[in-house]
Amino acid sequence: MQVARQAARLVLVLALLFAPPLAAQNVGDRVRLDATHPDGVPAHPAAGDNSFVRWAGGTMGRVTAFHNQSGWFQVTADDGAIGWFTRRYLTVLGPGDPDDEDGAANEILTYVIGTWNLEHLRDGASRGFPENGNGGPSLPPRTNADYAHIADLIVTQLDAKLLILNEINGRDDGTSTELDRLVGHLGTSWRYQLGSSGGNGRQRVAILFDTRFIRRNDCRELVVPETDVGGGDIFDRDPLACHVTLLDQGGAARNDLLVVGLHLASGQDEGPNHNAAMARLRTELHAAIGAGHFPADERDILLGGDLNASRYGGAAENFWDNFDSQRFAFVTLAPTDGALYPGTRLAGVPLQPRSQIDYLMASGVTRGLTDELVQLTATVRHDIMVSGFDAFRARASDHVPVVIRVRVTADTDQ
Repeated sequence: MQVARQAARLVLVLALLFAPPLAAQNVGDRVRLDATHPDGVPAHPAAGDNSFVRWAGGTMGRVTAFHNQSGWFQVTADDGAIGWFTRRYLTVLGPGDPDDEDGAANEILTYVIGTWNLEHLRDGASRGFPENGNGGPSLPPRTNADYAHIADLIVTQLDAKLLILNEINGRDDGTSTELDRLVGHLGTSWRYQLGSSGGNGRQRVAILFDTRFIRRNDCRELVVPETDVGGGDIFDRDPLACHVTLLDQGGAARNDLLVVGLHLASGQDEGPNHNAAMARLRTELHAAIGAGHFPADERDILLGGDLNASRYGGAAENFWDNFDSQRFAFVTLAPTDGALYPGTRLAGVPLQPRSQIDYLMASGVTRGLTDELVQLTATVRHDIMVSGFDAFRARASDHVPVVIRVRVTADTDQ
């Protein structure tokens, strides 16, 4: 029986080797996007549109539309992102993969990781700034039902395994009543790491993770002495760094990741302050690695949070492209064209997704994190605001989660 099975697999392998590659033909085809450029596959916003962002080679998805005039295919990726592609980048994954005994194409295991500012997560705190002083509502403190709603968004809608959180109230012993309550709704496998600085302890950085899929190795705040630039401390909330290991669904250790949570000074006109903060972050991150706090060979690094700066606002920030070029070459996971990156903060009266201030940045060095991403543009999850902008802010936050998908794979750092 086993011999016959192996012989059948060999025949199948030979058939696949000498058969012409499958081309996408039908809506519903399961496809893989194969890159011909080291930065990934060009994904266009519409059929025939010459503008594009790049998705990582190897992205898996399904053909969801075909445009007769251009001959382009719309692909919906496994993480929900949608783009248009020419035929040359698409390979159909039909039945007969020799590594899949069920005859179906292998799925790549990926985990959602992201950042979310939870807008002053503190018991008894009213919210709504600055709209509540400019014709908008002053929102009451969150109820237990609101905490349950946020937990449901994280687990059911985002399917997140790790989130950088901003504006979290906490105690000096590293605990938070508010995060404890949130974890109570998330489930017993969830844990958090809380920073010690920020707004008299009321608006700290935290990293929230599910221990079924994420193993915490070491965490530390990158403490920066108060440094005044542009009339404010460059890090009122010091960066919080955690080195973690992704676990596959059987609990086996796979690739490692160093996550750094950020919250830069408020105000999109604080370019010199933000530049000074990011320059100091680079110094402190290198020092922490050099001191042995994190593995010296770690190349998979994610920076993220509320940067209070827009890549598209014309301010003088200089860290968006190839930040830390001498070592980690961080790539901002957002397109250079601002029209393609949705607003990440609800602002104004009436509320609209206006400010583009929340970002994720991945190490783009060889064998860095960009090699393990499903696509090189993060997703701003507007789709979870199904009840409207006002209801979303009232129950959840004025910020929208920004997420990526990371492949769970063998570690390539060493």
